[in-house]
Amino acid sequence: MWVRVSDVAIWFGVSRATVYRAAARGEITIHRQRGSRVNSDEMDAWLRGDHPPITT
Repeated sequence: MWVRVSDVAIWFGVSRATVYRAAARGEITIHRQRGSRVNSDEMDAWLRGDHPPITT
């Protein structure tokens, strides 16, 4: 399942720009698939702490 970048931003309580900066740092991967999306499995790993959290 793919999650929109705007939903990721809401989920973490940050701006969309912050999500894009996290992708630029390699914390998450943004795929250009029917818009900008993040794989939900990657988000689950991030929530479990397998990736560093987004900082604003």
